[in-house]
Amino acid sequence: MYQLLIVDDQPDLVEDLASMLPWESVGVASVYRANSGQEALEIMNVTPVDIVITDIRMPGLSGLDLIEQIRASWNHVKCILLSGYNDFEYAKRALQHQASDYLLKPAEDEELLNAVSKAVSELEDRWQEVTSHQSALSSLRSNLPILRSHLLLELLKSRATGLAELKERLQMLELPFTAPSGCCLMLLRPEDYFDEQNEKDSSLLEYAICNIAEEIFSDEYSLWYTKDEYGYLVFLLTRKKDALSAEPMNIHQIERKTAQLQHCVKLYLKGTVSLVLSKQAAFPDDVQGTYELSLSSFRQRIGSERGFQLTLAEDAEQGEANSLSRLYHPPLLIHLLEAGQWDAIDEKLNLAFEELEQKWGDSHEHILETYFMIVSSLSFSIHKNKLWMAELMGAEYNQLLNGPHFHTVKQLRSWTTSVLQAYREHMSGKVQDSRSNLVQKVQEYASGHLEDASLQSIAEHVFLNPSYLSKIYKLETGEGISDYLSRLKMAKAAHMLRSTPDKIYEIAAKVGYMKTSYFIKVFKDRYGMTPQEFRDR
Repeated sequence: MYQLLIVDDQPDLVEDLASMLPWESVGVASVYRANSGQEALEIMNVTPVDIVITDIRMPGLSGLDLIEQIRASWNHVKCILLSGYNDFEYAKRALQHQASDYLLKPAEDEELLNAVSKAVSELEDRWQEVTSHQSALSSLRSNLPILRSHLLLELLKSRATGLAELKERLQMLELPFTAPSGCCLMLLRPEDYFDEQNEKDSSLLEYAICNIAEEIFSDEYSLWYTKDEYGYLVFLLTRKKDALSAEPMNIHQIERKTAQLQHCVKLYLKGTVSLVLSKQAAFPDDVQGTYELSLSSFRQRIGSERGFQLTLAEDAEQGEANSLSRLYHPPLLIHLLEAGQWDAIDEKLNLAFEELEQKWGDSHEHILETYFMIVSSLSFSIHKNKLWMAELMGAEYNQLLNGPHFHTVKQLRSWTTSVLQAYREHMSGKVQDSRSNLVQKVQEYASGHLEDASLQSIAEHVFLNPSYLSKIYKLETGEGISDYLSRLKMAKAAHMLRSTPDKIYEIAAKVGYMKTSYFIKVFKDRYGMTPQEFRDR
């Protein structure tokens, strides 16, 4: 169901149109009302509107100016214009701003309903086209290389989802990998000539390397590749279905092909590459471990040498010491603290502590590594928020001064939990104080500028987006800003009716109502009597 906004400087007409017509019959669930172009924009800033019916001639922002602004910010909204004048220039401008319909006042009920029904049909056709299966497939195909690259990066970082979802994504991205199956991983580092290129040329050369690799391996193997955060090109190889897939992958054959790849890159692209080739691994379970082992071997056994090729032995292991991978998987702890994502922080630390307990529970060095990572991230975040660690951490700060004396993972986890809890409570209180201060600023401004106060003017005063301000205010007070303004205006009007001799129209103007008739209606809705009846009593 759709949402409709009716805009006219005659409040009675707006009320009649909103309440008297069977809008549900043409697919409209909610009808909003505005008595000026500016009020209409304020409503649209905080409420999703699909169709606008607006009068052309209104004081301030005209209907034509209104739909021009709507087109600039909400291109999908359908606009229907009402005019008391059969003027060609009006119709011409309406067409220029892609108005859905142009009706002359007084429009028949049937005319209005038909115009809205037509707008609803146009909206349905448009969104049907956008969300159609063919459109989705077309978009997917045009972005296949990027989506494939992202999925492989997830596997390398062990961030991919369960096996069933992985199979579905492999199929959707038309990747010829089955889970489980056999694969080899090739880690390739562009060197020399490639290092001298600018970013654009470097990307083209990397694309060329991948094309050469496809050409060399395509007779028997399918390739899936990406670029990692270290600038290496990572290739996964699997046998094609028409090859003898029951047999293990022929590593010697792959070595010959990688040597040919190095030769072609040097011959045609004028640069050298070094690479590490793994033995056969299980896809997807061994992908992350094989990748990390390849990275480690690249650094330790190839280093700064150029044009090297290394094949990992069957019994290659990570070695007796290694870093804690969970600590360094993005998003990093320092970034989560900076964003205040406390649930994600808890999840990340739980995973890090689990890895620490399972793999390095007896290693004091790894406990220290985890401690220093947590402290450096905390100190950065605390100082960035202009706080002192000593004041925030209390007695726990002594642990920093005296140096880490943790002998078990349990001790470190307990200390970390205590510090993070104190930091979280402090930041939550700070947010609450900030919101309370914001509510106070809103109410002070509204009280001092009641004649022209609106959601838009208040948002500009406190330098916030109107939609965000509206949600925060309602969250804190339980009342919308528009409701608060209306209540405040009615309270002031009632006070003036009791204590001043001002005319009704003068009081209406002083509380921000340009139309006296509309002021009377709103006042009666609130107090159950007209302003004059209120004064007489």
